Amino acid sequence: MFVNPASRQGVKHLDEIKAWLHKNEFEVLNPSYDPAIDDMLGVIEREKSDIFAVLIGGGDGSVNHALPALMKKNFPLLLIPLGTANNLARTMEIPADVLEALRLLVDGHPRAIDVGVVTPLLENAERGGEIPFVNVVGLGMSAKVNRVVPAGQKRLLGPFAFVVTAVRVAARMSPFRVEIECDGKTHRGRSWQVTVCNGRNYGNGLVIDHTAALDDQTLNGLSTEVGKWWHGFGLIPALRAGRFKSTRQVQSFVGKVIRISTLRAKHVDIDGDIKTRTPIEISVRGAALRIFCQPKKQP
Repeated sequence: MFVNPASRQGVKHLDEIKAWLHKNEFEVLNPSYDPAIDDMLGVIEREKSDIFAVLIGGGDGSVNHALPALMKKNFPLLLIPLGTANNLARTMEIPADVLEALRLLVDGHPRAIDVGVVTPLLENAERGGEIPFVNVVGLGMSAKVNRVVPAGQKRLLGPFAFVVTAVRVAARMSPFRVEIECDGKTHRGRSWQVTVCNGRNYGNGLVIDHTAALDDQTLNGLSTEVGKWWHGFGLIPALRAGRFKSTRQVQSFVGKVIRISTLRAKHVDIDGDIKTRTPIEISVRGAALRIFCQPKKQP
């Protein structure tokens, strides 16, 4: 069990989670967890192969940190959405209520989902090799925002902290030259933001494509290429609905392998954390992670 005490609601719900697990006769193999001391990856990898689930209470970043070990051991994940945006939970329709999410251990079932993989290219090759992700890869405005948004503001304002920071950052930045190659087709433009999603939801209530899913072995992307940063406000309705057609302002692309390069190296955020720089290649691995979710509704 890993409940991130730095997440927005981690400490608040820790005792509640432990009490529910005890009441329902689930044994917790690591009853205490301190990320400053304990290595999450090491703890997961040391466990035997017959454990029932790995419980993570946190957001997309917490899940991302555990991904290499979860994929290696093939342990099912139970996600308690205690982060800021909780986009993986939104896409998987995991209940926001802690007790309802815990009930998935009893009433739900593990579902296999895809995992995206970022591979740094050329001079970045020494930076750790492949980087898995469940949700989103971004460069441009999102990377700048994730670098400067204060942690205290995230805990206080939640998703609105990113909105406040984004407006401040956008007023000072300029679009950048980018080349995007998607399944062999190339697009060149001047972009404010490039986003590539493995799933459906990202950012603060945005949808990459209303048809996107975590089990379609497909990546969906957008490049925002408006003339002025404030023109982006006009895109918000479509960004929230996930219904786009490529225009001069927005380029959308769908594929299985996407390469992104920029004139100058750009920071790349992966599930909310800066982890590498361009150029990069993004691919997808089908059914690489199991996660508890609600049973599929009968038609």
